[in-house]
This record gives sequence, structure tokens and C-alpha cells, in this order.
Amino acid sequence: MTDDAPRQPRRARRPPQRRRAPTGSSLAEGQPTVVIVGFPNVGKSTLYNRLTGRRDAVIDPVPGVTRDRRQGGAEWVGVPFQVVDTGGIDESDPTPIGRQVAQQAVRALDDADLALFVVDTHTAPTAGDLEVADRLRGAGVPIIVVANKCERPETDLLAQGLWSLGLGDVYPVSAQHGLGIGELLDAVVTALPDAGEAPERGPEGVPHVCIIGRPNVGKSSIINALLGENRLVVHDRPGTTRDPIDTLIDVDGRQVVLTDTAGLRKRGRMREDVEHYAQIRALEAAQRSDVALVVCDATEGVTDADLKAVDQAARAHCATILVMNKWDLAQPDLDHIRGLIRAKSRQRPTIEVCSAHTGEGLHRLLPAALRLHAKYMARIPTRELNDAIRELAEERPGPRRGRRRMSLRYLVQTSEAPPVLRLDVNDRTLMTRDYGFWLENRLRQRFDLDGVPLVLQVRDRGD
Repeated sequence: MTDDAPRQPRRARRPPQRRRAPTGSSLAEGQPTVVIVGFPNVGKSTLYNRLTGRRDAVIDPVPGVTRDRRQGGAEWVGVPFQVVDTGGIDESDPTPIGRQVAQQAVRALDDADLALFVVDTHTAPTAGDLEVADRLRGAGVPIIVVANKCERPETDLLAQGLWSLGLGDVYPVSAQHGLGIGELLDAVVTALPDAGEAPERGPEGVPHVCIIGRPNVGKSSIINALLGENRLVVHDRPGTTRDPIDTLIDVDGRQVVLTDTAGLRKRGRMREDVEHYAQIRALEAAQRSDVALVVCDATEGVTDADLKAVDQAARAHCATILVMNKWDLAQPDLDHIRGLIRAKSRQRPTIEVCSAHTGEGLHRLLPAALRLHAKYMARIPTRELNDAIRELAEERPGPRRGRRRMSLRYLVQTSEAPPVLRLDVNDRTLMTRDYGFWLENRLRQRFDLDGVPLVLQVRDRGD
């Protein structure tokens, strides 16, 4: 082969077994950043999931599923780095949301140390690919061309045409099947700037706060206002956020991981599979969070769907704050709302009001989440618990069956996050649902645990 002949693209093959597969990690400052860009529906989110070892990017054959930037950690041969997935850049999309998605993708390049330009080998280079390539040439970022969907040897030959883009080395891969990922990662860590020693991860117990709620209640507007940047796509069309997006922020000197999620909808309204999977991601985000900000629309009041979202967070053992957004447009009676919550929800979340549009009340949200997190993590002294249980037994003796009454013997906290209380009784078969709820609510009141999931375990101690 002469020097003037085009170089052959590297054959896609499986990663060498000696390599350790990349693993996901929490967001970390100081690590180099790799941004994945390309035309819609070329496999960017599949590659993101493959590199980070995560499944928080929704994948669907419908173009345009990825709308926001999402970020996750990866590591290869001891080199940690951050991977950013972006929505597709489609200059021909005239819709407002299409323009916003493209702007988000281009903005991500401002902070990138390396760009992975993903193309579909079966169709590239298309006019859309050429437009993205033009964008990348002006970004001033090192570029690796990823020829995706190379599942068979003959598709490697198709990747040769991608040298015409003039953007550098081409790496054939199959993100779906893991082919060629090892060689691609070798190229990535070689191209990255020297990050020095890996920065220390955040301290154990960093609070994870997620934002959930029905579609179009202002979740992304709230998180954008809290971050002080236009990071998430905000649009008046319900469901414009479909993936959980983690962001590490500083709140009064303390690190907090903030997660925005897709809106929760009733099952009957899930017309697309992608919406169904997005809701699964939202519930999974609650399961790995400590505190959930359940956002509702003040102009609509608190709906049954809002209360269901509160209960879903509680079942995920997540502390909850009910956030009444759009307070500039309506101010419903908070006493009425508290009464509604007491009647319909065991969790009894605390309530905060705000307006993402005007900024009113936003400064209170994260400090309130940190205060609730402190209660979520707290240990209650055993002596105080048993003083409380004695007084409650006098106020309302345990239920009885025939001549036998349940007596409350001993109460101790066995774990936290959420608080788990073990109650020893003489006969737990005498416990009724009503009495258990009453005990839980009175203990919640006694120890100021509104909004904190409280787990009460009943154990026989004998007579």
C-alpha cells in the first residue's frame, strides 16, 4: 500500500480479555470529557450505555429519542473519564424542540476533550452526517469517527468511505454487540489529555436528590434554574425529558447529586414503548435516590396522580418533598393540601412552593432536601424510642382478640436511610393495619419525620 492510498479502517473485533470492561461511576470533576455526537438514530445512546456500563439512556429505533445531555463515568486500563451522550444534530429539523436538541449537542462540545462522531455504516455518509462533520470541524476538538453497526466483516469495507469526511481515524464497531469497543477505547484513552491521578470520588453519603412528577409540571425548568444554565431541553410539550440525568452540584459547600427524570404518566396514556421505559427509568432513579422532589402544578392543585407519585417514591424508600411549582400563577390553600395529603397518603411529605419562571422560592428547595436527608440518615436514641412507645401504649392500648391484648414491649432503630424501627410485642398476630398506621403516624409526629419513609417491623418477644 502506498502512502497516498487510503488507510484501511481497523477491523471490528471483541475487546481483549485482559482488559477490564468499563464500569459506570458517579459524576466526577477534573476527569477528561468524551462527548458522543452524530445524526439522530445512529446508535449514540447504545454506545453511551456500552462505554459506561449503564442503562439509563433510553434506546428505541424511533429517531430523536435522546433529547438531553446525560453524563456517566467510564474507565479503561486505569484511566477514568466522563462520557456525555447528546441528542441528534439534525439541521433539517424545523421544530423548536429539534433546534433546542441540536443546540444542546453543540454546547456540549464546548466542554469536551474529545468527540466521538458516530455514523451508521449502512447509510453513511449522508447529507446529515456531512452537516454534523462541518459542525465538528469548527469545534476545535479532537475527533474519532465511530463507524457503528459493523456486525459483519463485509460492513468493515463500508467504513472505508468514511475517510472522505477528513476527520481522522475511523473505528468500526458494533455498539449493540460490543464488537470493536476494545480498540475504540484504546484510541480514546490515547487521545485524551493527561488527567494525572484520578480525582477522589465524593465522600460516602453524598445525598442523591431526584426530581419526579407528571409531564409538563416544570421539572426541567426547576433544575435549569437551580443549575443556573440551560442544560435540559425545556418545552411546553409534555414528556420532553425521557432519561434520568445526573448532575453533581454544590449546595452551601456540600455535594449533592441532582437527577431529573421523565414525567410520570398513567399507564393507559403510554402510547409509545419509549414513554414506558422512560417511566421505568424515573422509578429506578427514585430507588437509587435519598430524597425525591415531587413537582406538581399549582394551577391544577394536587391531583391523584401527584399523590401516586409520592407513594411511588415512598415505596422506593425515598424521602419526599411536594413542590408546588408555578406559584406565580396560582396559590392554592396549603392547609387544604395538607389535609388532602393526610387523608390519602401515608408518607405525609413536606411542602415547598416555588416558581421556576420568576425564581420565587427556588433557593429553599435544596436546603430543604438536605434537612430532610439529615432526618433520613439520623439515628434515634433507643431510650427516646421506648419513652415514646410507653406513652403511646398508654394513650391507645394495643388491639385485642378475645381476652388477649397485644402489648408493646421494646422499640429500637436497626438501620437508617430509611429509618427502620423494630417493635417487640407479645403476639404480632394481634397487630391490625389500622393500629400499625396509627403507631407509624404518631412516631412520625413525635420525632419530626414528615416526608421520611418509616419502616416499622413487628417481632414476637413472647410473654
